[in-house]
Amino acid sequence: MPEAEGNLNETIDRILGLITRRKWWISVVACTTALATVAVVLRLPDHFSSEATLVVVQQQIPQRFVQPETTMTAADAVHSMTREILSRTRLLGVIDELGLYAKERQKLTREQLAELMQKDVDVEPLDEVPGRNEFTAFTISFAAESPQLAQSVASRLTSLFIEENLKTRGERATRTNTFLTEQLDAAKKKLEEQEHLLEEFKTRNSSSLPEQQQANLASLTDFRIQLQSTLASLNRAQQQRASLEASIGGNLAVLQSERSQLLARFTPRNSEVIKKDQQIATMQALLDHLKTGTPGSDNPVATTLANDPSVVQWRSQIDANLAETENLSKDEQRLRMEIATYQSRLNLSPVREQQLSGILRDYDSYRKDYTDLLNSQLQSQLTVNLEESQQGQQFRLVDPPTLPAMPSSPKRLKICLGGAAGGIFLGLALAFLLEMKSPSFHFEKELRQSFAVPLVLGVPLMLTAAEERARIWKKAFGILATSVMAVAVFAAEFYVYRHG
Repeated sequence: MPEAEGNLNETIDRILGLITRRKWWISVVACTTALATVAVVLRLPDHFSSEATLVVVQQQIPQRFVQPETTMTAADAVHSMTREILSRTRLLGVIDELGLYAKERQKLTREQLAELMQKDVDVEPLDEVPGRNEFTAFTISFAAESPQLAQSVASRLTSLFIEENLKTRGERATRTNTFLTEQLDAAKKKLEEQEHLLEEFKTRNSSSLPEQQQANLASLTDFRIQLQSTLASLNRAQQQRASLEASIGGNLAVLQSERSQLLARFTPRNSEVIKKDQQIATMQALLDHLKTGTPGSDNPVATTLANDPSVVQWRSQIDANLAETENLSKDEQRLRMEIATYQSRLNLSPVREQQLSGILRDYDSYRKDYTDLLNSQLQSQLTVNLEESQQGQQFRLVDPPTLPAMPSSPKRLKICLGGAAGGIFLGLALAFLLEMKSPSFHFEKELRQSFAVPLVLGVPLMLTAAEERARIWKKAFGILATSVMAVAVFAAEFYVYRHG
């Protein structure tokens, strides 16, 4: 610890000794550099900066009535318009309009003039939210050689920002509205096609749709009940027909037996036998008619007894039975066809339900898209009207461009102070360089390190009276010269402070 403290003290002594020995070099270089900096700074032309403040005013109608037509924030809008307004074409238009950079036009191209103006324009956000790219106001400033020119250019740039904001928002709202209108027409066409497809499907399959399932089931049950009743009636008619057939057959057997008895006594030409033959033929015709359902009245023998009351009764019963059986058979076929039809409808109901579900799903999707686009289009149209009436997001001028009284650049005092600090640094650097090249020894330690012979005796500095007086005068002159240079530097810096 004592060793480290000793090294520190030794280093401080070396530095102080260096400054003491080279004070003239350090003072001259520092003062010369400071005065040269002041002289250069005073020759630099003044630049005046005019600044305007714009506030971002949101739309004046609540968002529950009109939603913003874009998700672009105010910061994004300002950045976008800054790129647009500070483009080469727009800046060259302002340069030509206000006659800027008259001297520079003789040496620079138009592209270089635009780049020069871009450096003179500054757009800075105000009230910026930390960590988020959002702010509620921003400033526009322009630096020029005269206050009036700076104010004029700043006014022109401010009006360009306000005009560009209104133009951009209006164009964006119009483009959005046009796009949504086209999309809405396309969605409406698709929705109409889907409605036509749904209507056609329901018309083509109206009997087997899911909503008809209960009605079809009820009809099927009713037809099955009717079929059971018809089958029962048909069974009774068939039983009645069998009874009639048995009765006619029995009567026919009796007549044939009676004929056989008559033939035992009479010839076939006997009137009794012929009468029996006619009766037998009539009964046989009735039986054939009952069995086949074909009329037996065409038989010439049967027609002889056609007006017989018993025959008429038999014929009436047979015709009624045949008519009833035929009607019941037709009803059976009809009912079976109806049952098959409704059963097919019930079997197709799940298939139709699945098909209808797919069509309705597409229809609902198209209808939702159409509804969303319709709402968006209405919102967009309201936004267009809002922008046309200038009630949307605006840039409001709260502080008009100022007429600067003092130049904004160059920062002469800062430059001069920097020059003075630089001069001191250069002086110290020069002193250190001279010290490195000097062959003199100033400390015993340096002498011991440079020679192998040990140091035996040290002689202190001894001056005569004349040398002592000369040293005093030299020291006084140095103090006076250093004071004069310091006063000169201070006066120059003060002048810069008062007039720069």
